Parts: sequence; C-alpha cells; structure tokens
Amino acid sequence: MKTAMMILLLAATAALAQDAPQTTCTNASLKGDYGFTLTGTRPSAPTPGAAIETVIGTAMTHFDGNGNLTQIDNIHGSVTGFTAPDRAGSGNYSINPDCTGTMTLSSSGSPTLTLQIVVVDNGNEVRTAVVAPAPVMVTSNGRRVVTRPVLDRIFRF
Repeated sequence: MKTAMMILLLAATAALAQDAPQTTCTNASLKGDYGFTLTGTRPSAPTPGAAIETVIGTAMTHFDGNGNLTQIDNIHGSVTGFTAPDRAGSGNYSINPDCTGTMTLSSSGSPTLTLQIVVVDNGNEVRTAVVAPAPVMVTSNGRRVVTRPVLDRIFRF
C-alpha cells in the first residue's frame, strides 16, 4: 500500500510540474524604472591594498527594453562616507530565456562592474550580484517603479 501511495504521489507531482507555466525572458522583460537597494563591500580606494569598506546605497535604474541602461545611485561607504550623491552611470544588459543574465555598469571614478542578474516576478523585480572586479562584493534588489497615473489606470481611481 505504501508503494502504491508513493507512486501516485510522484505521478501527481510530475503532472503538476508539466502544467506549470513556463517563463521565457528577453531583454524586453526589463523595461522602465527600477528602484534598487544595495549592500556589500568594496575597496575604499582604487590603489592596491586599500582598506575594504562596507557599502550601502540606493539606485534608480532605467532599462530601455533593448539592452541599455542608465542609472543614478547614492552610495555610502563605511570609510569613504557619502562622497558622490546622485552619481550617474550607464551600461548594458542581456537577459537569457531562463531569466538569468548579465549586466555591466560604468560610473565616473569607479571601475566598470560586471553583474550576474536574475529577473523574477514577471519582470517586476531584478536581483543582482557583482562578479567583477573581484574585490567588489555587492548584491542588490530592484523593484519596478509604478507611478500613480499607472495605478489610476489599473484601478480606475
């Protein structure tokens, strides 16, 4: 009896897995403005042997749906402080069909960052991890910004 129950349970699980919606992503999965929070560590200066500092920050990133991005960030370091408010940056991104991807970001006074990204919640959220340069260990979560006029159209206020 236990064997029969186990077989039925496995069959039901397999059937449910086949009926689950398949998600396919493209660069267009990220389009619009996303608000990010970030945290991690980085060198406090570009010179070799510089102290590693903890950083926190926010960013507003605009993805154009075609693989290009622009960003304004505000980063606070535990050693360097809050030195460059509203720092502009730009870069590109590429999203794979499985919703993983890569992103590069260049900002004045900083090395170009390479990030691994994952698009979740039907493109409403993106999660990132800096993978290069090696001393930078920063992760972030970004959420699509929904403005009041969009909400008004959806909910007919």
